[in-house]
Parts: sequence; C-alpha cells; structure tokens
Amino acid sequence: MTRAEGKSVIEQKVDDFFKNEKEYLSKSFQETEARNRFIDPFFEALGWDFHQTNLKKDLWDVHREFSQRDNSSTKKPDYAFRIKDTNKYKVKFFVEAKAPWVKLTDCDPVYQAKRYAFSSHGKTPIVILMDFQEFRVFNGMERPIFENPLQGLVKGFDLRYTDYLDKWDQIYDTFSKEAVYEGSIDRLIGKVAKNTKTLDDEFLHDITEWREILARNIALRNKDLTVNELNEAVQRIIDRLIFIRNLEDREIEPENTLLDLVSLTPDLSRGLYGKLIPFFLKLNDKYNGLLFKPHFSENLIIDDKVIKDIIKNMCYPVSPFQFDIIEPEILGRIYERFLGSKIRLTENHQAKVEEKPEVRHAGGVYYTPQYIVDYIVENTVGNVLNRRLHLNRRFKSSVQCESAMTPEEIAGDNGLKPIAILDPACGSGSFLIGAFQYLIDYHKNWYATAPKNIQKKYKDDFYVTADGEIKLTLSKKSNILKNNIFGVDIDREATEVAIMSLYLKLLDEGFDRGQAELFMKGHILPDMTGNVKCGNSLIGTDYFDNVDLSLFGNDDLKKINAFDWQREFPQVFVKQGGATPCSHSSGFDCVIGNPPYIKYENLEESIKGYAKNKYQSATGFFDIFQLFLEKSYYLNKENGFLGFIFPNLFLKGMNYKFSRRFFYENTKIEIIKNYGDGVFDKVQMPTFVFVVKKEKIKNEKISFYTKKTD
Repeated sequence: MTRAEGKSVIEQKVDDFFKNEKEYLSKSFQETEARNRFIDPFFEALGWDFHQTNLKKDLWDVHREFSQRDNSSTKKPDYAFRIKDTNKYKVKFFVEAKAPWVKLTDCDPVYQAKRYAFSSHGKTPIVILMDFQEFRVFNGMERPIFENPLQGLVKGFDLRYTDYLDKWDQIYDTFSKEAVYEGSIDRLIGKVAKNTKTLDDEFLHDITEWREILARNIALRNKDLTVNELNEAVQRIIDRLIFIRNLEDREIEPENTLLDLVSLTPDLSRGLYGKLIPFFLKLNDKYNGLLFKPHFSENLIIDDKVIKDIIKNMCYPVSPFQFDIIEPEILGRIYERFLGSKIRLTENHQAKVEEKPEVRHAGGVYYTPQYIVDYIVENTVGNVLNRRLHLNRRFKSSVQCESAMTPEEIAGDNGLKPIAILDPACGSGSFLIGAFQYLIDYHKNWYATAPKNIQKKYKDDFYVTADGEIKLTLSKKSNILKNNIFGVDIDREATEVAIMSLYLKLLDEGFDRGQAELFMKGHILPDMTGNVKCGNSLIGTDYFDNVDLSLFGNDDLKKINAFDWQREFPQVFVKQGGATPCSHSSGFDCVIGNPPYIKYENLEESIKGYAKNKYQSATGFFDIFQLFLEKSYYLNKENGFLGFIFPNLFLKGMNYKFSRRFFYENTKIEIIKNYGDGVFDKVQMPTFVFVVKKEKIKNEKISFYTKKTD
C-alpha cells in the first residue's frame, strides 16, 4: 500500500471513529473489536501484511498474540513487527493494544507496555501504546517507573486520532514497513546515554540485592549453617523463585501463584516460607529436573518480611521485568556476572558478599557476546552435523540424509554413539544454550526437508502447528539435552544456573500441557545432573598420587575439586589405561567455550607445580586458558572439533609458543579469526576465535584477518 493509499484508509477510519465515538468509547466495545476494526487496518495502511497465510509463521512480518487472558498482567505484547535482517528476522517494535475506553495516560497500561520493551534488553526498546483514539510511542530502554507514565515518551508521538491525517507523513516515515527497512526505528531510538542502565545492569542489581537480604537473614536465623551451605541454600531459593516467575509469565503455571502464596496467613511454625514448600514439592512431582528436588534449604527459617518483599519485587506491578520476554541467553549472561561474587561468613556468623579472588584478578566478569557464541557453535557443532558420513543403508534413498547427520546418529540410537558437546568451563551455560539451540534448529530443518516417508518415522519427535511451523516435542528436546549437551564448572552455583538456563531454553516455545502430562508425568524437565557437573576440569585425581590424603581437610579437597572425566562421564569415554582419557572412538565430538584467563602470577603454587608436570603448555609464564586448550584436545575424539575465544597474545607471545607448536603439529587449524578490541564490554583486549580439528595434518602458512563487528 502506498503512502497516499494508506492515508485514504486512515481518513475513512478517522471519520468512522468521529461519527461513532460514543459507541467506541463505551466499555461494551472491547479490545479485540478495536484491533479488528481500527488497529489492524492502521498498520496495514503503513504497508504491513497481516495475511501472509501462504508463508510459515516464522516468516511473517507481524506476529499477533491472541491467547492472552482477560485482566492478565503477564500477557505477551499484542503485536511484534519484524523485518528480515540477513538470514534472521528481528523484532523492531512492539504494539500494545487497548480498548478505546482505557486511558492510555494512566500508569498501569503505560508501565505494562514499557515492561515489554525494557525486557527485550535493548533489542526492541520501542513500544507503541494504542487504542486508535490515542497513539503513544515510548522508548523503553530505561527501567520503567510505575509512578512516572511520561518516562520515555517520544517527543512528537503523543497523538490523538484527530491528529493522524495532519501527522501522516511523520507516522509513515517512521513506522511504515518501508521506513523501518530503511532504518527509521534505529534513528528514533537515537544514541543511548552512557549512564543508561539497561536490563542486565538493573536485573543484576536486583538479584544481588535479593541475595544479600536473603543471605543476611538466613545467616542470622540459622546459626548452624556452614558458608558453603549458606551459598548453596541462597542460590537454590533464588533460582527456584526466578524459575517460577518464568513459568508464570510463560503461562505454564497460573500467574500470581507466588504472590498469592505469600498473601496467605503464615504457617504458625514456619512462617510464609513454609507456605512455599508444598508448592516446591508439587513442582518437583510435575517437572522433575534439579531445581525442586528435596533440599536442605526447605528446613531453614526465613523471616516473613524478607521472603514476602523479595517475591513482591519479582512480580508485577513492582518488578519491571517481563520474564517471558527476557531470553534465556540474556538471563544466563546476567547470572554470569552475578556469580562473580560469593557469600562469606564473619566470625559472628554474619553474611557478607564479596567479589571472588579470581574475578578480582581478572578485573571483572565478561560474558561472551552472542554473535561469538553463534560463530563458534556453527563452525564446530555445525561442521560435525553437516559433514558427509557413513550412513545406515536404509537412509541412502534420501539425498538430504546423504549430506548431513540423521537424528539417529545425533541421538546415538541403534548402537551408535551420541554426538557429545562439551564446555569445560561452562559458567552459566551460554555456550551450552547456543549448542542446544543449534541442535533444535538443525532437527527442525532436517524434519522439514526429509521426504514424507521418512518423516512418518519421526512422528513422535515433532509436530506441525496450524501455521505450518515445525516444532520439536518436549520429549525430543529433553532427549537432545540428555544425549548431547555436557558442561563442567568449578563453581557449583554456576552449574545450577547452567541447568536452569537450559531448562528455560527447553520451555522457551512452550509445550502441549496435555501431551506432557500424559506422556511425561513427573519428567517434564530432564535430570541434567549427570550432564552438567561441578569439578576442576584441569586437575584429575592423579593430583593426590603419592600423597597422604589424611593431610588434606574436607575444605582443601573441596577447593581442589579434582575431576575424573572417565568416571563422571562414562557415556562419553571408553575406559582405558594411559595418561590421556581418549581413544579414537572415545571423547567429545565438540569442545567449545570461553575459558577463564588467569595469569601465571595469580595461580596458586600447588596448581603451577601440578600443571608443569601434566601439561606441555605449562612452560614458563603460562596462562590458565592454555591449559584448558590442551586439556580440551585430550577430551576431544579423533576428527572432533575445538572452538574457543582467546586473547590475541596467543598468536605471537613468547609465553605461548609451546601451545602454538602443539596445535600446529597435532591438529588441522580450521579458523584463526581476529576480532580485535571491543568484543568484551569495557575491556581493551584484542581477541580471536580459534577453531581446530583433531586431525594430524601438515598445516599451510597460517594467516588471520580482522572482521568489523557491530
């Protein structure tokens, strides 16, 4: 529709509303009617197509959410307007629709709309609040304040329907499909002020505050807790509450469940916290998984005010966070920074939160940007899945199956070994989530392109929505997690967060409740404790060879946290003798991640001594990331792939020459891609992506190039 044609449509709609304003402003004229009669035609006049029934839903320009409940405070945005950017669709702005009788200057509708935009983490900060009578545009980059409905209002876009014709060029030049493709929304957002706190900063602030309040109260009321128990209990309680809020906002569990529970009369012996325990047990029966398994934290004493205030601050209308909008990847990155500090106990058993020493030495916690995660996953996991393999004969009639792995090969069915993907320093799980998402997308594409006779065989693995979109069943996604995703981290709290992040990714698209309850009763979430484990990836049990263990206290053993790879992951490794745990058929197909960078001078002397006896890379003043790289080589199976991001110093520094030589002589170097400065926020550290294949080959002359990144 052209600009002039669109204006003609709007002229008719304005005239209609003017002539029948009394009827349209009555409470009998509801939101759905307003959308059908006025709001949909308004955006169609701007060139947006609402009837792309010939395309799959994931290719539509406009996604509409019609499943919201009346008077719901957690429903999704009514409209998401998208454009195609290279191979992906990006949401450029939201629209929240209301019935015309709702005052769009009131705090509640404005706050609700801005929560959507704010929770997108800057990806979609523009939201329009509209009932046709009014058209108001907000920039939701900043944390919304309920009592300030004028916050973020975009100048020149606070309009009434009587303004539309005079302002049509301004509206068209900003929100038409044509204008959005030409960058109008980016110009509208403008430059973000340096002191603007975005979602990750604000959520980190809040979750840190909840931890401190909870830790102080638990330490005060439960004097027998050790410092490790205190850290574990606080983490488990916060993770449970955040996970439940995600279930509520995704409409998997009823909204306001937590708020309703803490509004009840307190339990006489256990207080309000005691009211939550039966609900936790109910969720354990329904979901299984890790988070709600019986835990000693359920026996703690917590003051009513503390638990009530924390929950109120997680929920609408106090909380600015719309949890179903926050991507699991973003939540994981926030947790990455959160886990950079730990609770300690004073002599008087008071809780204090302090930055971890290793984080202090590193100058902070720096999460890996998503485009780096995606690039590494695509060039490791993608290479494994898409290479030509010896396939089972029954699939040779399919050209598609000849060039890519089948679901059986990935899952390890019929006596095959599953594809195993590892992050040996997984933190909150960003690389594990990236690998999981890649596997989901791969399976969707495989099923979509397989011949009909092949598809029938996998009828329990996927389904086709009414919009023609292929989606994996919950059981299939659970099997992918159990069969293919593995992680290790020295921090127990980090492994719990990684598992929670994977669970949220599992539930990201929702699921068929009836099917889940019928076929997966009590096992909606897979038990990932056998896949994501706590341990020191670099130190094996040989650390204690020829040493009297009685000289080590429990705290010393926990701090060292030696890890036996063969024992912990028997599904991946074939038991054998020798110094290295891998044979040609044993080990991980892909080892990926962003290991910690810790300089030699900041390592403990005992670790230095062990490393120098164990690793060829531990020569001179080595960095711990070199040890992770070498260890990953041994954990990798023959013809498997390694993919990491490292400081550029590795490419030329004298301290790294033995590591370079090791990989030059023992692997096929696939990618050395220099990203320069700016990969990690507020850090001047040139970095590069390093991808190798575990295959002895004479490498050609190595070069790298600089890629300009957004």
